[in-house]
Amino acid sequence: MDTSPPERRPAPLVRPATEADAEEIFRVHSESIRVLCSGKYEPEEIAAWVAVRSPASYRVALASRELFVAEWQGEIVGFGQLDPEKAEIEACYVAPGAIGAGVGAALLFRMETSALRRGHSVVRLNSTLNAEGFYARCGYRWLGRATHRVSGRVDLACIRMEKTLA
Repeated sequence: MDTSPPERRPAPLVRPATEADAEEIFRVHSESIRVLCSGKYEPEEIAAWVAVRSPASYRVALASRELFVAEWQGEIVGFGQLDPEKAEIEACYVAPGAIGAGVGAALLFRMETSALRRGHSVVRLNSTLNAEGFYARCGYRWLGRATHRVSGRVDLACIRMEKTLA
């Protein structure tokens, strides 16, 4: 991966995900959870969160969701998942080494644009506790505390947020 400071990297390429991307999406998602969420969630929560993921789960999601990947120099460094019917952003994860370089913002913009094209004027999401500030900087407003069930035994604390689209 490019080791230059984030502000010197070119903007990431954001494109629709394909089945062939599933392994890399899994890698980025798992890494992001393990590294970036460790300051806000307990080890048991992180373990359960990662355990329910597999490359196959992203292939299944492609049937009913819009998945996008962000690439730098041919390497996937982020992914996003949108429920196009509900205008619900279900995932926006960035590889730890790409944080602060505009990857998350580029993914959000792509998902927001897709929702807007489908006639939605508002998008919603459940933010992880560590990403609340990022979403606020991107124009999302706080709606309240929420939980996200990752397994039969584990509910993750999160923040419900929304953004009105132009």
